[in-house]
Amino acid sequence: MIIEIKNVHKSYGKKKVLDDISLEVEENKIIAILGPNGVGKTTLLEMLMTLKKWDSGEIFIEGLDLKKESNVSKIRSSIGVVFQEGGMYAYLKIHEILDLFASLHKVPKERVKQIIEMFSLQSHINVKYEKLSGGWKRRTLLACAFLNSPKVLFLDEPTTGLDPEATEDLWETVKGVKEEGATILLSTHSLEEVDMYADHAIILKDGKIAEEGQPAELKEKYDALYFKEVYFQVVNPKEGNKR
Repeated sequence: MIIEIKNVHKSYGKKKVLDDISLEVEENKIIAILGPNGVGKTTLLEMLMTLKKWDSGEIFIEGLDLKKESNVSKIRSSIGVVFQEGGMYAYLKIHEILDLFASLHKVPKERVKQIIEMFSLQSHINVKYEKLSGGWKRRTLLACAFLNSPKVLFLDEPTTGLDPEATEDLWETVKGVKEEGATILLSTHSLEEVDMYADHAIILKDGKIAEEGQPAELKEKYDALYFKEVYFQVVNPKEGNKR
C-alpha cells in the first residue's frame, strides 16, 4: 500500500471533522474522495499533503510516518499537487513556469523536455499563463506537478469550469500520468467522472468513511445503474431512494 491511514481523528475546537478514519490506498490507482461540502475531504487531503496536522492516529506514505518531521521533506519530494487556482503565474510563459518549478525541485533540463512532450505543450510553450484557456491552464499545472515524477498526485476539482472537450482532454492527460506509475487522489463533485475514471471511490459522511470500493462493485451492491445513485443512497438515503 502506498498510503496507510490508521484511526485518524481531527477536530477544530469542539467540531469533529474526521472521526476514526482508517484507509489503505493501493499503488497506481485513481482514488476519488467524495462527500458533501464541509465533510472533511479537504482536511484529509491537506494532511496527506503534509500541510495540516491531525489530533491522533497514524498516516504513512511509502512507509514513511508523516508525524516525524525528518520524513516531511522526503514525502514532499515524492508527491505532486494541482490546486484549482494558478493566478500567481499570470504573466509567465509556460516554459518560464516549468523552468521555475524545475529549479525548485532541482529537475534536470532533460526531464523538462520530457514533460513538455508528455503533456503536448510545444504549441503553447511561449504563451503567457493568463492568455491560456481553462483547459490549457489545468494542463500546465498538471505538468508542473509531475516534473519531479511524484509517486502520489493530488488533484483538487481538476475539471471545474472546463468545457466538455477540455475535460476529456485533461482526463486523457491524467490517464497518461497514471500510466507513468503515479497514484492519483482526486477530490471531485463530478459523480460522472468517478463512474468513468476512478478505480476506487471513498464517500465521507459525518466525519467517517460511509462507503468505499470500486465504482462497479458499489453500483452492484446498491442495485444502481450510475454511481451518482450510489452516492445519494449513501449520503442522503431518503432522497437517494427517490432518484
